[in-house]
This record gives sequence, C-alpha cells and structure tokens, in this order.
Amino acid sequence: MSLQNPKVGFVSLGCPKALVDSERILTQLRVEGYDIVPSYDAADVVVVNTCGFIDSAVAESLDAIGEAMNENGKVIVTGCPGKRSELIRAQYPHVLSVSGPQDYGSVMEAVHKALPPKHDPFLTWSRTTASS
Repeated sequence: MSLQNPKVGFVSLGCPKALVDSERILTQLRVEGYDIVPSYDAADVVVVNTCGFIDSAVAESLDAIGEAMNENGKVIVTGCPGKRSELIRAQYPHVLSVSGPQDYGSVMEAVHKALPPKHDPFLTWSRTTASS
C-alpha cells in the first residue's frame, strides 16, 4: 500500500454558487485524505466544476474539460452543464462521471471509484472495531 495520499486536480469555473460547490467538494476531499494538487500531471484524477450560465461559459467549460482530458485523461465533471450530460458526453465520451450542481455525493462516489481513499486506522471507523 502506498504511503502517499491520493492526488486530485481541481478546476473551478463560474459563479459564486459554483464556488460554494467547489469549496464543499474540496473540503470533503481533504477530510478524506486526498491531496489537492495544482497540475494535471501531478493528479491521479481531475475534477472539473463547470459553469453553464451563458453560452460563452458553456464553451469555456467544454474547453476546460477538453484540456483536462488531454493533459490527464481521468476527469470527473460536475456543475450546471452536467444537467445536460449528453452535451458533455457527445464531445468527451470518456469522462469518468458527469453530475449536476450541488451533487456532492455523486462527485465523491466518482472520486472513490476512480481513486479509492487510503485506509487510516485512526480515522476510519469499521464495524469490527465498533463491536470489539
């Protein structure tokens, strides 16, 4: 088992509501022992929080997804354009997951699937520990 924490890259686009979503996801990632890294090549997986407020924001989001796909290849997409996942999957069929805004559970499920968290016996509760 690796001693290093799993590493997640993060791209956040859009309005203050999207920023709140990003902060909640980033906080949960840190709580679960993931390191947030500043580059695609240092990341094991990349989360892109997109914006779909206006057409130019959707175009910027699609560009950001494409950049992450080209640079890393393991990309999880969330945010307003995620409500129209067919738009994203038409251009990027190999993204790992697409979810809408405020869908933190789906983002974390996708992260766990792509990059399982490290087990920390001091922080991870288990039934065997609880019953002893």
